[in-house]
Amino acid sequence: MSGIGAPRAATTVALWAAAWQGGASADEVLAAIDDAGHRAGVRAASTEIADATGLPGPGWPSAGSSALLPLLRRGGRAELLLPRPGDMRGLPVGGDIAVAALDAGAIVRLPALGIGLVPSDGQWRAFRCDVEHPAPSLAEAHDLLDAEVGMATRSITALDVARSSPHARERVRQMMLDEAVTCPPGIPAAASALLATSISLHALLSVANGQDTAAVTSHELAVVDDALRPLAAAVGEARRAAVAAAVAALSEGAARVRTRVPRPDRQVSRRRSG
Repeated sequence: MSGIGAPRAATTVALWAAAWQGGASADEVLAAIDDAGHRAGVRAASTEIADATGLPGPGWPSAGSSALLPLLRRGGRAELLLPRPGDMRGLPVGGDIAVAALDAGAIVRLPALGIGLVPSDGQWRAFRCDVEHPAPSLAEAHDLLDAEVGMATRSITALDVARSSPHARERVRQMMLDEAVTCPPGIPAAASALLATSISLHALLSVANGQDTAAVTSHELAVVDDALRPLAAAVGEARRAAVAAAVAALSEGAARVRTRVPRPDRQVSRRRSG
């Protein structure tokens, strides 16, 4: 499982990047981003990225969160990546982003700029990241999630290893509150619902990974691990699918608004012909 905190921050930035491109105010965008954590600043991970983005590079003080705004405006449809050991799709082979990406477990890729924003040590770091890794559709993510939830439940129940401490439910509830994402208006209900489900399951799995179970043999422990690992992957893909669908809807809505706004020269032409 990726760590708590980084997925929330990356999800927030991806969603509000689309809202920013669609006309949300800078104050709204910055408030949402700062509320998700990682307020310590923004910096480029290399001199090359510093030159390409205008961000401070190695050896320079970090810029404030507002330095993200020009990048999010020009970055195209933001994409969420959730790398984990054994699944580095979307990351350039041999790129210096790999270690930071695995440590964080979450990245916002800005395809139009070919960079990835990684939440790291309380700040955002920009790396070169120009590899495509499309998210699944909402329907595909739902099917995968349903299948993995069923398989994990059957495997764990068959061994009678499902056990929780008296405080586990409260920990899950609190983690869900801590991981809640502030979403911009205009997100489709289906995407919002799937995002909420993925956040709930992410919290549940994070707590479960720290809980003792009734598994006592190495075989039973292996069964539990084997059951939870693909479920965690499915939860991540569900979050990616929800974010991709939300970003697409926000981007398409903004495009429709722009096409309805008459060009000034056409307004003048119509007035003259009248």
